[in-house]
Amino acid sequence: MTRTTRSALAVAIVFSSSATLTHADGSFLQVDLTPETANAVGAVARGPLNFGLSFNDYEGGSVAGASLTYALPLGEIATLKLGPALAAVRDDDDGFEGIEGGAKVVLDRYTPTSFGGLYLLAEANTIQSSWFALAQTSFGNSGFSAELSRGGSDTYDEATLAINKRIGNGPVSLRAGWRLISEQAFVGVSINTF
Repeated sequence: MTRTTRSALAVAIVFSSSATLTHADGSFLQVDLTPETANAVGAVARGPLNFGLSFNDYEGGSVAGASLTYALPLGEIATLKLGPALAAVRDDDDGFEGIEGGAKVVLDRYTPTSFGGLYLLAEANTIQSSWFALAQTSFGNSGFSAELSRGGSDTYDEATLAINKRIGNGPVSLRAGWRLISEQAFVGVSINTF
């Protein structure tokens, strides 16, 4: 097992156990792997508080992040989440670069549709000027969903197409997709209790 895979799985295990202990209103965990990279992201919401963790191991280094945001509903339009963030960056050549603090803003919206649902997410973080956008559509009771995402930072740039298939009626889905810029296939798993 590579260092990348071990790191992503460790973040996933720690996050999933903390989500269980907090009895959150909802939790989300996703791990995606390629032969060269690993990405893990998680979120736990309890009332208006949202706690997030992420780990990205990419060619040339890795970054681990955490955030705590407060949700402000914008009526029927969307939910705005604002709060502090921390990140630890490691360069493969230069080693640990330190911990950086910043601010994170998230805007998301879920809309039920006649064919399933549509989830839209946009977020920005002052750390490494990172940003991320996602559009995901679900297809009724089939358990299938498809998504397109785009993200970037001072050290990262990617666009992704993915297909997800929920296993039974539970919160676990298997994922597969293609990273358009790095031209890499990936597989993954997600757990979503929202």
